[in-house]
Amino acid sequence: MVLTIDVGNTNVNFAVINKNGNILKKYVAPSMDKAKIRKVLTQIKSVSSIIIVSVAPKILSIVNRDLRKIFKKTKIFIVGNDIKVPLECEYNKKEIGQDRLVTAFAAKELYGAPTLVIDFGTAVTFDAIKGNRYLGGLILPGIKMSLESLHDRTSMLPMTHLKKVNSFIGKNTKSSIRGGMAYGYGAICDGLIERFKKKLGKNLKVVATGGDAFLISRYTKSLKIIDSNLSHKGLFLLSQINLRKILTK
Repeated sequence: MVLTIDVGNTNVNFAVINKNGNILKKYVAPSMDKAKIRKVLTQIKSVSSIIIVSVAPKILSIVNRDLRKIFKKTKIFIVGNDIKVPLECEYNKKEIGQDRLVTAFAAKELYGAPTLVIDFGTAVTFDAIKGNRYLGGLILPGIKMSLESLHDRTSMLPMTHLKKVNSFIGKNTKSSIRGGMAYGYGAICDGLIERFKKKLGKNLKVVATGGDAFLISRYTKSLKIIDSNLSHKGLFLLSQINLRKILTK
C-alpha cells in the first residue's frame, strides 16, 4: 500500500491507497497543528512507500521528520526532489507549485486532454493542459481567504463561512456575503472556462477539485466533473511510475 500526502498551507491531507488504486482511508490535519499531524501518522499501519507533494516547506520538514521516526524502513519520495512529474512545462519552473503539476498530470491521465483543472484550495487555481504539456494558468484568492479579508479589513462585516445559499439576493449581511462568494465564484468559473475553451477548444474537459469544489459547482453551469481525490490519485500514479523505474533498473 502507498501513503500519499498533500501538504498544503491550510491542511495536510493523507490517503492510504492499495495496489489497485483504491483509497482505503483518508485523514486530514491542520497544517499548523504538529500534534494532530503526529497523531494521524501514528494511526496509519505499515505501508510500502510514501509519496509527498508540498507547497509549504516548513510544514513539509515537520511531516518528513515525523515520518522518518514512525516509518523507519519505508521509502519516502518527495515530488520535485525524488520524483519528477512527467509533463512538459511551459511555466517558470522555479515558480510552479508541484501540487499544480500533480493534479494536472492526474486530470490528463484520468480524463484526457485538453483539460482544465480548477482547484478550490487556499488559493483558487486554474491549470491548463494540452497533450502532454502543462501550459500554465491563473491564480485567484481562495474563498476562505476572501471571507477572512472581508472581515479583517472592514469595521462592520462579520466573519462567516461558505454555506449553501437558496436566494440570489441576500436578506442580511451574512447571507449577502455567502451569496457573493457562491454566485460570484460560480460566475468567475463560467466566464473563465468559456475563455479557456476559446484558447484550447470546445472539447476542453474541466475537472474541479479542492474543498469547496462541490458546493461552488451548484452555482455554475460549467463544472460537471468533481474529483476531490485528484491530488491523491496523481500521487499514486506517480508512485507506480517510480516503482516501475526501480524494478527495471
